[in-house]
Amino acid sequence: RARFGPGIGLGIVPPLSHSRSPSTESTVIAQRATSCGIRCSRTTDCVLPMLLELSLTVARTGFAQRCGLCLRRDVASLQYTAHPVPNRPGAVAMARWKPLFVVTLVTLLAIAALAWYRHTQPTILAIDGRTMGSGWSVRFVAPGSADVAAVRAHLEEELAAIDLAVSGYRDDSALARLNTAPIGEWVDIPGHLSSTLRFGLELWRDSDGAFDMTVKPLVALWGFGAATPRDSVPTDAEIAAARARLGSDQLEMSPDGQRARRLADIAIDVDGVAPGYAAGVLSEWMTANGYADHLVEIGGEMRASGHRPDGGGWRVGIEAPEMLRGRIEHVIAISDTAVTTAGDYRDYYEIDGVRYQHILDPLTGRPVTHNLASVTVLAPGKLTADGYATAIMVLGPERGLQFADALGLPVLMILRAEDGSFSQRYNSRFAPYLAAD
Repeated sequence: RARFGPGIGLGIVPPLSHSRSPSTESTVIAQRATSCGIRCSRTTDCVLPMLLELSLTVARTGFAQRCGLCLRRDVASLQYTAHPVPNRPGAVAMARWKPLFVVTLVTLLAIAALAWYRHTQPTILAIDGRTMGSGWSVRFVAPGSADVAAVRAHLEEELAAIDLAVSGYRDDSALARLNTAPIGEWVDIPGHLSSTLRFGLELWRDSDGAFDMTVKPLVALWGFGAATPRDSVPTDAEIAAARARLGSDQLEMSPDGQRARRLADIAIDVDGVAPGYAAGVLSEWMTANGYADHLVEIGGEMRASGHRPDGGGWRVGIEAPEMLRGRIEHVIAISDTAVTTAGDYRDYYEIDGVRYQHILDPLTGRPVTHNLASVTVLAPGKLTADGYATAIMVLGPERGLQFADALGLPVLMILRAEDGSFSQRYNSRFAPYLAAD
């Protein structure tokens, strides 16, 4: 007996006796059909509430192979009862084919039901693309029926607007107009550029100049970024000339943030904060449009919101530096958090056996020389962690930890020893993430 509903049992009982006369049997069938409103299989096929269970049972017991038998629901006993049907041409053949038909029908219905179920259950959907010279991806929890193409179109529209505002490689970008405008002339700027400039200035002040959006002349001088790699070290005079063009204090913004101007011949570059900012913008759009559980990544900058379908946080890997590159040092679960990693192993060169890396100190005009190989920064509750890691890489282990603690940021540092080995250092706010690793 299989339970399939409150107070209802399903079973197969032996067929009724053949001692009844056909007229008596017809009367019984007609009465029962009237009581439940369903016509018996004498004229139409049965209506079976539990098709799969019953069809398999029918095929197993062989009732349908017995001449002149059909099945219908007996309302009075709440059981499925075998009733004899008077012989007529084709009755035996139809009875023999009925189990196969029912099983096939039920199988098709089961497949359709499973497909519908999976189509409506939350799963992780993925969108990938290219923007700002790097890759981007969004993983989000939604039913399989979600309109992924529409989501992609909206995200690409947002990214196109950001790129047009902040790109340092497009002549038609708002940033390019600002950098080429006459000194002292106010320039109208869009909201995306205004937001990145405000964040860059805030980070410059908080880090005492360790992060500087105007460091581009130094980057070009040392042969990093889009510049041609050098085969000799810049002279002190070249470094001094490049440093003379630095200074975020030479960027002024109107109180409403809708205009900006350069007060000196500085070259503003927001690449240090733009990818993380863009990830935050996409994250906001996803949440506002009903996809609160997601993970956005742009150029290595991540923003996580909500949870995975299993209720856990979004799992991200922290890469090990240098010769360990490609191996995951830790896997942490994050939610409603931005995360970024910066390291000295991503872009460097050697001249006369001396290593020069792309992390440049604006205050000295030279690559940093401390033993901080990489730093991972989490920014719980913030849209982006971008820029913080760069500032800490410039400040070094001691000052970098003080900077992170002052802002309440969880950080994990990987330090390089003279013998080439690595060790870890992290603050108390990062410890819970490692404990769950």
